[in-house]
Amino acid sequence: MAVSKRGLPKGVWFQKKRLSGGEVVRYGYLGRGPGTIPLGREGSVEFHTALADAMCKEPPTHTVHNLIWRYKQSPEYRDLADRTRADYAKQLDKIQTVFGGLSLRAMAAREVATHIYAWRDSMGGSPRRADYAITVLKLVLEWGVRRGHLEFNRAAGIEKLSNTDRRDKTWSVEQVAAFMNVATEPMRRAMILALETGQRQGDLLTVGWGAIDGGVLRLRQAKTGVRVAVPISKALRDCLDAIPRGDATTILTRPDGRPWETKGNGFRSAWRLTCRAAGIKGVTFHDLRGTFVTRRLAEGWTTQEVAMCTGHSLRDLASLDTYADRGAIAEATAKRISARLARG
Repeated sequence: MAVSKRGLPKGVWFQKKRLSGGEVVRYGYLGRGPGTIPLGREGSVEFHTALADAMCKEPPTHTVHNLIWRYKQSPEYRDLADRTRADYAKQLDKIQTVFGGLSLRAMAAREVATHIYAWRDSMGGSPRRADYAITVLKLVLEWGVRRGHLEFNRAAGIEKLSNTDRRDKTWSVEQVAAFMNVATEPMRRAMILALETGQRQGDLLTVGWGAIDGGVLRLRQAKTGVRVAVPISKALRDCLDAIPRGDATTILTRPDGRPWETKGNGFRSAWRLTCRAAGIKGVTFHDLRGTFVTRRLAEGWTTQEVAMCTGHSLRDLASLDTYADRGAIAEATAKRISARLARG
């Protein structure tokens, strides 16, 4: 199948549309004239599903293209959370463009590792994106090995380009105070909700008032599908009580009271401008997740208690270590023990 420079099948084109909130998005179509097939909003689950259905003819057997086609029909792929499946689909399109024409025998050959490294290095300008593409390649090849389609996963040993260790990238008390001093009310609420729940940005932008059950905030994480429950702290309770609900369905809203567009850059732009005004550098919104973990462990919470809030697996509690600032936790622990010893 011929592909365009965007990595999509030939014949896919886009038309811009302005939403009621002013955001400009693109809607995809396949083909021209009376037989044109609408694919939906670019990057959405519907887009990739419609495109897959339109191109449902099985690719040549014993090729990487065929392996990707089979993986997309597997229960492992269908059972992914919607957001994860859409993200994977974008990466699979890239993989298909580069490796789709190779035979499975060639993909398992020792020499192909050189080409995988070259592909990774070509994306070196954005290390995190490069790592994500390699992660999905590893995943689909490993799926092929388990299913007996492939002899060996040559991507398995490819190292990451980015430094994913963010343990020293937690928000300090001073940084939080600087942010709050210049932030608008919607940004202040977002800061408190993130700092007191440890949830990802996408989940916080969509969580509704119905998620509050007494003293607990409950939600299902979009990325993993895991259900989590976070005890509502006094700081979070005070914040929630001060928010005028009106007709809003989500807890976090734009200044006009409407929900944030999760696919647009509105929230990210507002957050970035606030950080710039506060002079904050070196930490991101996602680092508030690590700040939550660090603070709760420093307060004496167990790793199991923290995992129940963050959604980490109880089988792999060590993964929390990538978020936690060990030095800050050790200092807080030492102070608690010192105070206990002083009391005799």
